[in-house]
Amino acid sequence: MDQQLGATKARNLLAGAGAYYLSWFVANPLAMGFGKLTKGIHYYGDFAGGVLMPIVISLPYVLVAAAVGVSVARIVESDRPIGWTLVPTFLYALGVFHPSHWAVPPTPFDRVGDFIRTLLPGLACGVAGIVAAKRLAASHVSRSTPG
Repeated sequence: MDQQLGATKARNLLAGAGAYYLSWFVANPLAMGFGKLTKGIHYYGDFAGGVLMPIVISLPYVLVAAAVGVSVARIVESDRPIGWTLVPTFLYALGVFHPSHWAVPPTPFDRVGDFIRTLLPGLACGVAGIVAAKRLAASHVSRSTPG
């Protein structure tokens, strides 16, 4: 019984890490296509350039991260799939940090943009995983309840 529990935990861990890894094969081409659509947009001002632009740039990655959160919540074999969605959430939050390199020292808005591009995919993955897990639990309860 203990070996089976360990194998299930390893399978769930690999499902979360594998979904994160495979998401980059979808996210990068999606980001390139999205970049062609948003090529001519200019962001003027500190707020638009430092806050809105990073949100728009990270939108394809956010959509794919949300899909990863939903898929992990549905794939894992557990009574509490929310905990297993934390695996790709932490991988997104830790693995996406690529600070911008500037010819001049970065402004605080530049650092805010780095922070947004780093944490927005992780946040989307976690929230989408929680929502999917709650809906999955609600559908199991409604199916098991005689009505």
